[in-house]
This record gives sequence, C-alpha cells and structure tokens, in this order.
Amino acid sequence: MIHTDYFKYKFISAKKKSQFLMIVLHGRGDSIKPFSLFDQEMKVPEMNYLLLNAPRKFLDGYTWYGEPPYQSRGVVKIREKLFDLLNDLENQGWKSENIFLFGFSQGCLISADIGMNYPKKLGGVVGISGYFNFYPRWKTTLSSEALKTPWLFTHGFQDDVLPIEETKYGVNKLIGAGLKVDWVEMKKEHTLQDEEYPIIRRWVREKLIKLQASK
Repeated sequence: MIHTDYFKYKFISAKKKSQFLMIVLHGRGDSIKPFSLFDQEMKVPEMNYLLLNAPRKFLDGYTWYGEPPYQSRGVVKIREKLFDLLNDLENQGWKSENIFLFGFSQGCLISADIGMNYPKKLGGVVGISGYFNFYPRWKTTLSSEALKTPWLFTHGFQDDVLPIEETKYGVNKLIGAGLKVDWVEMKKEHTLQDEEYPIIRRWVREKLIKLQASK
C-alpha cells in the first residue's frame, strides 16, 4: 500500500504481491479517472499502479504546468515535487529501480524530465504521444545511473496535436546522449490505442524479467 501527501492519487494493487510500481501521469486537461481500469488494460499482474492527478486545475481536469512562457518554470516545480514523491516512496520500501513512469502527452514530458534528471536508475520510462523540454546543458545533469534507465516511446503519424517529427527529433537527442530508447511509430492520432497495450505490455514484461533475474 502507498500513502502520499504530494498529490491526489489512486493506488491499484498488483494481482499478486510485488515490489514493482508504475506511476501514471495523464495529459493536459485530463485526470486519473480515464485510467481507473489501467491495470485491467495493461494485464501485467505483478505491477502495482499509482495514478496521479496534476496539481493545477485546467478546464474539466488538471494540468502539470502552465502555458509558455511559464512552461519551463512549471516543469521544474513538478520535477521537485515528483523527486520528493520518489524519495518518499523509497522510504516506504519502493526501490527506485523497480519504479516505472508512464505518461501520456503532457504527462510524457514530465515522465521524460524525471527520467533525464533523477539521479537514480528507474525501472523504465514509457511515453505515449508526448514531447520533451530540453533545458540548456541538459546533458550535464544526466547521471551514470539515470543513463541505465530504459525508455519506450510510441507516437502516431496522424497526430495533429504533437507532430511526430518534433517528438522523433527529441527521441534522437536522447539516443545521441546515450540513453536506451525504443521508438515505435504507429498509424494513430493523439490517443492511446488498444493496439498499443500489447506493445507496452511486452516491453514492460521484458524489463520485469531482467529486474527479477538481477535480484
């Protein structure tokens, strides 16, 4: 079980006792509600899930940060808050190497920012239809442990909200910096499609097998 005062959240326990956890970050204007059955869609029984609501109200949902030119400042504030959450989870017995981040759209940017800046290895980062915020000298903050974190990104050719070319450019920057990134291009719009779950599931299970083998 998990308790945190940093975010409004929903915790979904694994179907069998497990030390693995996936933190799920929604997109702009959304909330944890559409992800309430995420465990059933993922079908990874050894995974626990922590669904987080972004702290700022936006339309009928929430947002992780404000509009430009305030975006960068907002991303740093959320980074600090998520770092505190990760440290708190570690104090509760959840090892960082067993924690995955999953983000859609704006939540993908936040997940990527944590993956690039957190000083410890994470279980993995999964980004769906997302993008990046690269700060000046961002490569200098990449620790040797963070470089060991595996990444998966999926994006759609038909995405008219976040063009695939921009996201692919960011992915190539990560690869060029030495990060372990898997990239999947799909025929889809700015959505999380049913046919993506088998791809994500297979990738996550591969990482879980490696983590279990290293114990």
